[in-house]
Amino acid sequence: MNINKRKTILVIVSAITVLLISIISVSCMGGFPGSTGGVADQGIEVFEIQRGDILQIVSTTGSIDSESLNTYTLQGSGGIISALEKGDTFKEGDVLVKVDNSEGLLQLEKIEKSLKLSEISLKTAQINYQKALDVNHIAIQLAALNTEKAEESTKSALDSLENANEKGESSSISQAESSYNQSLLNESTTYWSNLSSLQSSKAQMESTRDNVNQAGIQLELAKMDLESAKEDLDDYILYAPYDGIVISSDFEVGKQAGGSTMISLISGEFIVKVTVSENDISKISEGNKALITLDAYSDLEFTGKAIEIIPISTNDSGIISFEVLIEFETGEDIDIYYGLSANASIITRKAENVLYVPIQSVYKEDGKSYVDLLISDQVDTENLSQAVEKVEVTTGINDYLYIEITSGLKEGDIIVTSRIQ
Repeated sequence: MNINKRKTILVIVSAITVLLISIISVSCMGGFPGSTGGVADQGIEVFEIQRGDILQIVSTTGSIDSESLNTYTLQGSGGIISALEKGDTFKEGDVLVKVDNSEGLLQLEKIEKSLKLSEISLKTAQINYQKALDVNHIAIQLAALNTEKAEESTKSALDSLENANEKGESSSISQAESSYNQSLLNESTTYWSNLSSLQSSKAQMESTRDNVNQAGIQLELAKMDLESAKEDLDDYILYAPYDGIVISSDFEVGKQAGGSTMISLISGEFIVKVTVSENDISKISEGNKALITLDAYSDLEFTGKAIEIIPISTNDSGIISFEVLIEFETGEDIDIYYGLSANASIITRKAENVLYVPIQSVYKEDGKSYVDLLISDQVDTENLSQAVEKVEVTTGINDYLYIEITSGLKEGDIIVTSRIQ
């Protein structure tokens, strides 16, 4: 990760003003303009009210981490042809590991041949099914024709019997009855023969239709096996999912790869992972700005923001803390390394261009806040109470040195901060 160099700025704006405050205090202790004496001579410290920024921060430490950390293995086994090593950098799409895939290619060839056999089986089954359809159609036509002939023969025998009965010739009647009965028997035989033929052709048709369905399923399975075999070839090569660095690898060229052989990667996008105590974690929100310094570049400071609060505590010898992830907001032009020590000041609240005073100058009485406003430059330790006026103020946020004044004072007012005994 590259970062643009810039001069370190101080973490707390109020700390930047210490020098200015000292200058102002010296000026104030020299007396008001036009005065004949000064409060400094009387050993009294004062402060001129001014505007500035007040920041509330949570200071913490941590280290450089990566946005992504992944471990991969290959399902395919074989001799390792190529592999990146620990510390190697890569780009998205680069080959990380490549294993001999001859076994996979052989399996693919077998499946392709099986697929061709399945295609032939399906075509054969379809031809047989069409034949069965034709046979069934012929059987239906023949059955209809045989039935028609048997019915005509029976009708003819019946007509002959009726004619013989009309003539009353016993010999003719006997012969006609015999012919009629034979016709009935033949018609019955034809019926059952037709039924058997139709059932046989129907069974053959259904059987060949099932064969077609089965061959179709086998073909689909063969196609699925082929697709799976092609995908399995990916088990012999591993491509980089993003730009990054190899942090560990079990793959060594010339050795055999197995299911337990792994490679671990991190992305080249770095973040800062810090720990925050349970007392401070409630003060932090995602989106809070942060100022970051690295021990390796102590003269530089970077800006960032909190992007995630891990809601799972860690317990280190009874000390409860939480992890907070901070991303860099500035483009960098230096080398950032995984694991570098980092310091972060997370800004939890900020008041800009507000009136402020030293925090020790505000005191409490009956739940209210007061300061001592200097109303005369003619002051000494004996008449101090006459030279100052107790003024009620409303306060806002504070840092370690200064506190915001939201009402009760105006810019340029001078207050007594403490007395030197």
